[in-house]
Amino acid sequence: MNTEIVLILISSLILVSYLFDMFSGRTKLPSVVLLILSGLGLRLASNWTGYIIPYLDYILAPLGTIGLILIVLEAGLDLELKLEKAPLIKKSALSALAGMLLCLAGIAAVFMGLFEVPLRAALINALPFAIISSAIAIPGSRLLSESRREFLTYESSFSDILGILVFNFLVVNTAFGPGSLVSFLFEILVTLLISVAFSLGLTALVERISHQVKYLPVFAILLLVYATAKLMHFSPLILVLVFGLFLNNITLFIRGNMRFYFDLEKLGPEVRQFKSVISETTFVIKTFFFVLLGYSADIPRLLNRDALAVVLPVIMLAYASRVLPLRLLLPRPAAAALTYVAPRGLITILLFMGIPPELRITLIPDSVLLWAVLLSSLVMTWGVLKHAGDEPDAESPLPAKP
Repeated sequence: MNTEIVLILISSLILVSYLFDMFSGRTKLPSVVLLILSGLGLRLASNWTGYIIPYLDYILAPLGTIGLILIVLEAGLDLELKLEKAPLIKKSALSALAGMLLCLAGIAAVFMGLFEVPLRAALINALPFAIISSAIAIPGSRLLSESRREFLTYESSFSDILGILVFNFLVVNTAFGPGSLVSFLFEILVTLLISVAFSLGLTALVERISHQVKYLPVFAILLLVYATAKLMHFSPLILVLVFGLFLNNITLFIRGNMRFYFDLEKLGPEVRQFKSVISETTFVIKTFFFVLLGYSADIPRLLNRDALAVVLPVIMLAYASRVLPLRLLLPRPAAAALTYVAPRGLITILLFMGIPPELRITLIPDSVLLWAVLLSSLVMTWGVLKHAGDEPDAESPLPAKP
């Protein structure tokens, strides 16, 4: 494939993705679904012309990891930490944790029954399907009211973080007990403390770098620390989220004598520019990841009965596990609407790819991942359309002020 064709293909994909994103409100489909379908179409064209994208297995995983880091960073840069939001943050965190644990238990039980595997292997293989994808949930909820979108932003971000923490816990520990749980909680505490210190250092870099290229070195440092922490079996996604929260809520963290070392007036425009750069980079990475994901699919295997037999109970449990937590935490109309917003996406694919070979259930077809993303996105679209505009102005996940 010559250079000109590659350039035409790359630029066309970005423009098509941009159009998908612009008109997703009219098509009523998440742009991710359209990108995956575009990848499937590209695969058919590739098979017909004989032009095959090389080294796909080596490209997809690193691209997805960078996309995940960018998505969590972008979510952190969008979240505001205010005292009046404390009830909302608490409810969204409880909903994410309870929903994930209920879904994890149900899917693990299904895997143990279908494949006759030990509990640990069932839990590790089930966990990727128990996590809500913030990469799809946040943009996919744009037709919902502001209060519901805000709840979903927090809930899906917490789901990503908690899912990765639990995944690391299950992979590292061969036995579960009080000792392993204490070690797990201590790791989280240490990671949080390191994240705050690291965020201070990176924020100082954002302010003090005078070179015209300043955001790329900051992101490169973030990637370097993420990869290093990952090799040491820490949970580096916490660091990414804390850094995003730190930048977006800088006035909450820079207090007292610390104000002498940071120019908050200068940091404001720098943070806004950094958010813009991260947003556009995230858009590009997501575009290529989901197109290549669709391209990598073996189309005949998508219609495999074994794949459908696995994915259908998984999808049913994904929504059934949301009913009770949402009903207990939110007003009934909001709970009914948000029950349908539980898409699986980038985080599901990356964690499933990261399962150690000795713990992977080989009987689970790879096409289950694509089906889970597509079906959950379509259910979300239907639910959002059904409940768009039905929220009274007075309804909110937050308690009413006296």
